Amino acid sequence: MKISRVRAIPYRVPLRSTMNSALGAMSQSEYGLVRLETDDGLEGLGEISLIWHGDGASLCDLVNEVVGPAVVGFDLFDYSRIMAAVHASLKFGRHSLTAAAAVDMAVLDAQGKYLGQPVMNLLGGAAADRILLTMSLSIASPEEAVAEAHRYRESGFRVVKVKAGRDHDRTVATVKALNAEFGSDLGVRVDLNMACVTAKEALGTIRRLEEFGVLSVEQPLAPDDLAGLAFLRQHTVLPIMVDESVWGPVDAREVILAGAADIINIYVAESGGIRPAKLIADLAELNHIGVAIGSMPETGVGTAAAAHLGFSMPKLEHPSDVAGVLYHADDVVVSNLVFDGGYIYPPTAPGLGVAIDEEKLSAFAIRR
Repeated sequence: MKISRVRAIPYRVPLRSTMNSALGAMSQSEYGLVRLETDDGLEGLGEISLIWHGDGASLCDLVNEVVGPAVVGFDLFDYSRIMAAVHASLKFGRHSLTAAAAVDMAVLDAQGKYLGQPVMNLLGGAAADRILLTMSLSIASPEEAVAEAHRYRESGFRVVKVKAGRDHDRTVATVKALNAEFGSDLGVRVDLNMACVTAKEALGTIRRLEEFGVLSVEQPLAPDDLAGLAFLRQHTVLPIMVDESVWGPVDAREVILAGAADIINIYVAESGGIRPAKLIADLAELNHIGVAIGSMPETGVGTAAAAHLGFSMPKLEHPSDVAGVLYHADDVVVSNLVFDGGYIYPPTAPGLGVAIDEEKLSAFAIRR
């Protein structure tokens, strides 16, 4: 069973509401759908998810012109050689790992469909019955953040993430308002999104958050400031989480060796695929580092990939962002993902458990 074709289709899907973050205001997502076909008619799906360096849609030409031709002719189950060819064709630019991740997803999706098994069973099977989810709050006034948190809490969610920018006073005021409104009834994570220039600046903000029982503080410093992140770990009681610092297993090893994180937020896209993300989780567990799962946020294919990863991880003890699809008003696929009470439950269909809605894909496809 040989890979006969790999193509990527750029598409644009509207969000349910505008999201304000450190990247600015977003009202839509632009990603790439990878369709991998075999010579016997089997198809696997992957998603190029990226919200900086352009967007996921911008990498579709790279897949169509470089990556796809590099893997045509390989046996579907020759995973190691397929991904070696992918990485050989993507030597420059870390953000190209998101294209490699889409191929990894598509290969595993096709393998699962052929075997009649969900992808998580190819990774060792489900290690949990459900995953606790986080929903992100748009950067806004404390009053607006509380109102948005109420909507999530009424829908059953138990944890929210406060997205932050350079206005540290507003970040602290928002966390204080959430704590006053919900108390222990709502867990709060804080994502500083590299908003602090120095470790001293970051520590000043984090110290102000300590009294509110924040679950974690995510990426307060630049990705390569591992010494600064290690300093923060030593001087605050709040767990320090990294995400932009980890693009693949090699970065994870460097973070661990530097003592730069209590928790690694693992992205399938940034890791280069589901299997490399699983390796990061294994490295973290061996070194007694916590893990969570991050989100771009993805649409249906990428969210399914994150779900299969999450359920295959033996120790996923931190609230995770396996809910990208919930931020969108529509999608180019249909899936069997089940969300309820602030949790996601194990997918059961073969492969990733997603199928293309050809009509929606045609409607949302970007014509260049």
